[in-house]
Amino acid sequence: MKTSDLSHPLELLTAARDQVRVSLHLLSMDTRQKWTELEGKILSLENKLGQEAESISEATANAAIDLSGSVKEFVDTHVRHINQ
Repeated sequence: MKTSDLSHPLELLTAARDQVRVSLHLLSMDTRQKWTELEGKILSLENKLGQEAESISEATANAAIDLSGSVKEFVDTHVRHINQ
């Protein structure tokens, strides 16, 4: 898999993370803790991608897509209702 094939999953992840960061100050402490855990996973995946840019596997791309789904679920559950 080429590094360029990962641009879409990484863009999804970045957009989802940015959406949460905008509203983070409005979230409860429990919800902030859940976000901290998710954000740690995002940072870990980004670091891994940076270190292995030449040998990115399909599994890594799938992990980015799965993590994007988790972030979107977090947004749907914890963030969207405070922005309405």
